[in-house]
Amino acid sequence: MTEDAFLARLFAGLPPPPPGVVIAPGDDCAAIDLGGGRWLLLAVDQVVGDRHYRQHGPEPTPPELAGRKLLARNLSDIAAMGGVPTCCLVAGAFGPDCDDDWLRRFYQGIQDLAAEHGVAMIGGDLAVTPRDTVASLTILGEVGAGQALGRAGARPGDEFWVTGSFGDSFETGHHLTFQPRCAEGLWLGRSGRVHAMMDVSDGLLLDATRLCRSSGLALRLDAMAVPRRRPETTLAAALSAGEDYELILAVPAGEGEALRAAWPFATALTRVGTFQAGSPEVMDLSGRPLGAGGYDHFDVRHGGPP
Repeated sequence: MTEDAFLARLFAGLPPPPPGVVIAPGDDCAAIDLGGGRWLLLAVDQVVGDRHYRQHGPEPTPPELAGRKLLARNLSDIAAMGGVPTCCLVAGAFGPDCDDDWLRRFYQGIQDLAAEHGVAMIGGDLAVTPRDTVASLTILGEVGAGQALGRAGARPGDEFWVTGSFGDSFETGHHLTFQPRCAEGLWLGRSGRVHAMMDVSDGLLLDATRLCRSSGLALRLDAMAVPRRRPETTLAAALSAGEDYELILAVPAGEGEALRAAWPFATALTRVGTFQAGSPEVMDLSGRPLGAGGYDHFDVRHGGPP
């Protein structure tokens, strides 16, 4: 059982969402129609000690960076929908080695990044566990009614674009210090030139495959055009290592260069493929399937950060 297969089975067994839920499970955020031309965006993510950061060992992650990552992962989900983050709630269950100083620094990391993005912490929960530390954050945001960019909107002929660069996130510390593409996502959502968008956390190939499945399309990927984080980053790492927190998007055919010409950010914006009709999978330029390699939480071979 893979993570995606389990979630597909779970979602299929859920009752229909109540009226007002306009984006149901399966996207980067859920959304509720608030009326007055506004949708409420909601997402939840977590960090687990020795899975998303080093909690033990000779070089443990500073707790403020672990807390920062918790909020940053959630901000990336709001960015992927083209929304504006507003509030968050934090539920932390901390192991016995997390003393008062560690907790203070962990929450300070959340608060510092929240201040950068105008996000208010409005509640949560706190507990102690016998061993492992798990912290979960629920984020709220807003987007104009009908303006959210989900995964299901790509069309045949759309160009496949990516922000930033990929690979070696753990090795470079990027997974702790990345800047969520909030401004970029908001701009893309308002540009009128994007059909679909999501963020990359589990690997470019795996998350691009998820976008393909949601849109019911195939993707021809120019793997050699994918920007790599550093000169020594291998192609395999750029395609499958994960923890990149970049945006991937479907742009109407022929409009990508105009989008890039108007792009106001220093963040790289690169075309790396084209969507086409066909089985929902990622292929190379010759039509050979590339697979959906990436991080699967149900795969016992995946450990924590190196």
